[in-house]
Amino acid sequence: MKIQLVNRLKVLPVRHPIRGIHTTNRLLDSNIRNIGIMAHIDAGKTTTTERMLYYTGFMNRLGEVHTGDTVMDYMDQERDRGITITAAAITLPWKKHQINLIDTPGHVDFTMEVERSLRVTDGGILILDGSAGVQAQTLTVWRQALRNKVNLIAYINKLDKPGGDVSKTISSMEKRLNITPLLTQMPLGEGKSLFGLVDLVDMTAFVWDRGSEGKLFKTLDQTELKNTMYSSWEEALQRREELIEKCCDFDNQIAEDVIVAERYDQVEASLLREGLRRITLDSENSGLVTLLGSSYKNIGVQPLMDAVLQYLPSPENKSYPFLRYYGSKFCGLVFKINYHPQKGVLSFIRIYSGSLTTNSSVYNVNKHQTEKFGKLMIAFADDFRDVNEVGPGNIAVVSGLKLSMTGDTLVESAALAKSALEKISKANGKDEEVNEAALASPYVPEPVFFCSIEPPSMSAQKQFDLALECISREDPSLRVKQDKETGQTVLGGMGELHLDIVVDRIKAGWKVEADVGKLQVAYRELPCEETSCDERFERRLADRVHSLHLALTLQPSEGKGPAVVEWSKDGQSVEVFSKIKPQTRKVIENGILSGLQTGPLLGYPVVDCVVTIQHVQIGRGTSAPMISAGSTFIARKLVKQMDVRLAEPHMNVEIICEDDVIDIVMQDLRRRRGEVDYLQDRSADGQGTGLSLVRGEVPLAELRGYSTELRTITSGKANISMELSRYQLMSEYDQDQAIQEVTGFSP
Repeated sequence: MKIQLVNRLKVLPVRHPIRGIHTTNRLLDSNIRNIGIMAHIDAGKTTTTERMLYYTGFMNRLGEVHTGDTVMDYMDQERDRGITITAAAITLPWKKHQINLIDTPGHVDFTMEVERSLRVTDGGILILDGSAGVQAQTLTVWRQALRNKVNLIAYINKLDKPGGDVSKTISSMEKRLNITPLLTQMPLGEGKSLFGLVDLVDMTAFVWDRGSEGKLFKTLDQTELKNTMYSSWEEALQRREELIEKCCDFDNQIAEDVIVAERYDQVEASLLREGLRRITLDSENSGLVTLLGSSYKNIGVQPLMDAVLQYLPSPENKSYPFLRYYGSKFCGLVFKINYHPQKGVLSFIRIYSGSLTTNSSVYNVNKHQTEKFGKLMIAFADDFRDVNEVGPGNIAVVSGLKLSMTGDTLVESAALAKSALEKISKANGKDEEVNEAALASPYVPEPVFFCSIEPPSMSAQKQFDLALECISREDPSLRVKQDKETGQTVLGGMGELHLDIVVDRIKAGWKVEADVGKLQVAYRELPCEETSCDERFERRLADRVHSLHLALTLQPSEGKGPAVVEWSKDGQSVEVFSKIKPQTRKVIENGILSGLQTGPLLGYPVVDCVVTIQHVQIGRGTSAPMISAGSTFIARKLVKQMDVRLAEPHMNVEIICEDDVIDIVMQDLRRRRGEVDYLQDRSADGQGTGLSLVRGEVPLAELRGYSTELRTITSGKANISMELSRYQLMSEYDQDQAIQEVTGFSP
């Protein structure tokens, strides 16, 4: 074992001390970039990041995904499987700037990692596979970036591959992302012959030295380019004109510059670059600055890092309305929790204002508690460096916070939180809850798969519980609950791989060989007709009687999604409701929603409905917890009266396969109740890469273990990617089959 460990350590790249990293106010906000790298799985995110580490001097040699010696994929599960599982943060210097970079997963099962990373980044790089274009998870991360208002640039990677095609990738971006790519570079050579790029902004060519692992490259100015590669220069001029023409549609200043210059080729490079930056910083337009390269072949990464500085926003370019309530005092958001075997629980914090210093305490607005943290650090993937202070715009890591969770807001003190709340209340003209002083938490998706899990023996129960506590605190998309009927622990996750990784981590990190039950699909229950309920809840505690009377009406609402609670607009009801405090109304709403989480058929959440509160009567002295419990009790009474149908999750499926197995793939999808809605021959100009693209929609229940089975039936000639599409009402036959599978009995 020792020999194996030593051998493994020998092949890992050596990390050099980083110079030029500033974590305090000494570095201007304008020189900081907080960025995320996002893409579909296998588009080259980690490979690109590893090149950045190498070219900035952080590593002494290149780490490769296929050899398992990368810095950013540091978990054993990541290196064994060759995929990114958890988002990794690192701080890099580049040309007198500081880049705080987060490498995110590309697999749909770990979409929560992308979500919480984008919640705290100002800008991002959307990487596309030049041989595949926009893929399923590309669309998902694109929508996540739009939801979090992250300014993006695009990077078309893998242009060294035989199927790499810039024009087809640009076309797929236009059709599927509904944007206009602003191509700022032109490739020199194609496929395996790719050797350089032309920067269309200043008409400079870069030719890489293959023997230097991309560290060395020759720069040719426009005159040298014209004299040595005339046809490329001529083509670059034409493409530059096309770029400027497209930019005029998004930026009036560039249009004016063209009018003043009278010719496209007379527009100065500095003016064009400023215009591209304005377009990137404007989240409302559909122009997307796009760069090219092949990270694996070490081409295009340095210009990509330059583009990060030139086009993506610094913290001072972003507007955060909540900062006016905190001024220059410390305010930050916990966006990630990580359990470290030596350092304990680590909290990753994006600092929006003020600064953190060692040996200080913070106030958790969500938990209403003050906590003192241990060490203050900055992250270098799985390595952490102690610092004395971290200033605004940076990402800090602290140890020792016992209460903080992902999405919690931390401020300097309880007094500051109270002051912020008073300012918010005054601005809104009404009393608000304390949590209105908190920042918005990342969106947490609902699980689509469940399975039971148990320790192998009672002696392992304590370690098993500790493992689940640590992992669930790290990963908000992992749901852990106790089945009241069976007493079993049930895990809910985003997919097979997600749950498989959790079980593997319990085994590797806590030495518990957990027993895992059969994978179950997360169904939903849809009401078939309007239902009403008029109930009274009453409980006696000591000498006090707590009571609540609710009259509720539930109406089906197709396509509504999660259940919604509304208050009746009837004149008499409005008068009664006006006497109820906003905090109490919120407690009633949350209680009702809690009661709808367990449907009458199989115990899955009730969705696609609106519950209207017709009448409320609260007994004198009834406490908030009893109001919540009463609302849940009455909502469950309502649910038991309903007639419901099951809805199952459907997945958007995308399969790339070789032409000779296309019929096998199509037949197999139809056998799984799938509907194929798109089929495209990926062969370039009819000469053929021999690949076809299949898109369709398939019920998730039919896709358990499908990735492995697909590789088997096609002899490894096909790859699948998928994302959640919608919940679809099941036929009576399929519903009966699902009920029998879950309960073990025929309905």
